[in-house]
Amino acid sequence: MEHSVLLIEDNESIRNSMIYSLEKEGYGVYAFSHAETALECLQNKTFSLILLDLMLPKMSGEAFLKRFNNKKNIPIIVISALNDEFTQINIYNEKIDEFIVKPFSMNILLLKIEAVLRRSSVQTTVKSMVEYKNICLEIGNYTIYRDGKKVELTAKEFEVIEAMLLNQGKVFSREEFLTALWGYDYFVDSRTIDVHIKNLRIKLGKELIQTVKGVGYRVAK
Repeated sequence: MEHSVLLIEDNESIRNSMIYSLEKEGYGVYAFSHAETALECLQNKTFSLILLDLMLPKMSGEAFLKRFNNKKNIPIIVISALNDEFTQINIYNEKIDEFIVKPFSMNILLLKIEAVLRRSSVQTTVKSMVEYKNICLEIGNYTIYRDGKKVELTAKEFEVIEAMLLNQGKVFSREEFLTALWGYDYFVDSRTIDVHIKNLRIKLGKELIQTVKGVGYRVAK
């Protein structure tokens, strides 16, 4: 099956060279010079991989990563001339998969793309389901069972409990939930999270989700 790649690169020469090499290797490429138009495209289409430059006009690559609600866990490779340690650490904190410094070898880039796609494929296969005590959750499928019986959740309720079950032990603040699941541009009161947690406790058991006073919520590891 052909992998589709979203390429965001404002340098026309580099962009065209990357398109040529990627298409030659059999990748389908959607290329943009602006992050804003790439975000619009992502609302209607999914991709196997995102290749992202950092130094872009208007919206930077870093701003794109903060705005992009990567619910489908699309692998991201950042390609940038910014090669200092501080920049790379900050970008990796945005949960990217690889950082490549410009100038770069196209052959090396292709090898790294193959490696990232291979890892992504393995993770998708291995992590298709999470079992936790009497709860069984099918990742990305909006299906969850309690004691073997299917439980009906809203889409947001599922995404909240999915995030916690995939990150057991991590304490999520209300703000983290809102940013990750609703996005920066979506106006939702932070107390909405409390309502979702209350509903999840009713449907899945009150002991499942712990309250960390003054911080947020978690599922114990």
